[in-house]
Amino acid sequence: MSHRATTWLADLDAHLLGASEFRVLFHLCDCHNPSQGCFPTQAYLLKVCGVSNGTLNNALNALETKGIIRRHRERDGNTHRQRPTRYILGFELDEPQKPSPHIGAGKPRKPSPRNGVGNRAKPTPNIGAGTRQEPTPNIGDGADSNLGGEPSPISGVSRLQPAGERTCNKPVTNPRAHTRGPFFTAEERGMATDVARHIRSGGAVNFDQVPKRVCECLVSEKLISEDEIHRNGLS
Repeated sequence: MSHRATTWLADLDAHLLGASEFRVLFHLCDCHNPSQGCFPTQAYLLKVCGVSNGTLNNALNALETKGIIRRHRERDGNTHRQRPTRYILGFELDEPQKPSPHIGAGKPRKPSPRNGVGNRAKPTPNIGAGTRQEPTPNIGDGADSNLGGEPSPISGVSRLQPAGERTCNKPVTNPRAHTRGPFFTAEERGMATDVARHIRSGGAVNFDQVPKRVCECLVSEKLISEDEIHRNGLS
């Protein structure tokens, strides 16, 4: 982490950031290099922040909306593959961007009230047209959306979202499972109810002709009394 990034992060108003936003911003500052910039991959941020892909994207979107960071994306002119996103931190927004091996020459950009971004740099062989390109199904950005896009040659990871933020360390138990009785189908319950109604009305039943599962349902569901169970030899 550079000294300027550390000082800037320490001076930020704590009320501006949510818990996940601060965690993500901390690791962005940790990756900042005064001469090279900040180029962590999506896979690296997911690993060090310990959050899901959705939580990471939401935090990055919130930080950019609040004007705390800005993201610069580009594709390789030869392979057309997505290069690592450059994260421009808040203290860099008011000064000319120094050239870097990834984005080439920069230009001073004054923030505007509308989007916090001034005039774009003129097209260059490295950064292409000045107008910002929104994510589409063809060029989907991992750090800004959940769209596909080709894997980065650097990260080469899947863009699928994990099911949750953290792995559960304790086995999930269902206390009701130990007290739940055997399962019977609706047909078996219906037949057992008919038999029970017949017995309670004084009728006789030849249980040799009654399916075993129906007999078990009579006993388990207590559709007939204990005396009737013993009298008919179902105990």
